[in-house]
Parts: sequence; structure tokens; C-alpha cells
Amino acid sequence: MIDIGYWIQDTHPHPNAVGVPMDTLVSITFIHEMNSHSLNARNILILDGNQGGRLISEHFLFHYESERRTLFIYLKEDAKRFGPDNVIEVILTGRIATRRNERMEVPYHLRFHTR
Repeated sequence: MIDIGYWIQDTHPHPNAVGVPMDTLVSITFIHEMNSHSLNARNILILDGNQGGRLISEHFLFHYESERRTLFIYLKEDAKRFGPDNVIEVILTGRIATRRNERMEVPYHLRFHTR
């Protein structure tokens, strides 16, 4: 089990949130400064519950602000919104690393439900 307190300071939306707007901006704030090159569609998986858990990471851009230690995940195209009554899962794989290249090693799952 991942020690979330060592890696993740906060997320938006919060884990298991319900009633999340379809166009919400997903953000993850880390405890440590992260290696921005490890924060990409290969290491961050986004699954669409309305499509049977289909991988939709390619529809997103990842922007890391090192001074805030925050990763922002946003849509490339507005037409690709999450959709209503959908369970979205964001998986940070164990390949994500700090600036010192210390890897998470254990995945972190963030799930939320759109309205």
C-alpha cells in the first residue's frame, strides 16, 4: 500500500468525490518536487468508466508547476469531456519519480464520479 502522506499532499477532485463537473481541472499536489519528465501519458493513466474502463490518457495534457509542486491534467479538446454520470480513474504509476529520481514504485489511484 502506498504511503500517500509521503507522495501526495492534495488532489482535486478529492478521492471518491461525487458530483464532479464534467469539465473539472484535475490537479495533484505532491509533497516533493517531482521529475517533470516522469509526469506524462505513459506514466499517468486515465480510464473512462463510461467506455468500459478504456484508456483515454491521449486526450489530456500534463502541466507540472514545480514551484507549487502541482500537476495539472487538462483536456486537449473540450469536446472530449468526461461525460455525465461517469467514473473516472487517474492512475499514477510507480514510474513517477521525484526530482532526485526516487520512484513511487507503487501506483496511486484517484477515482471520482461526474454529475
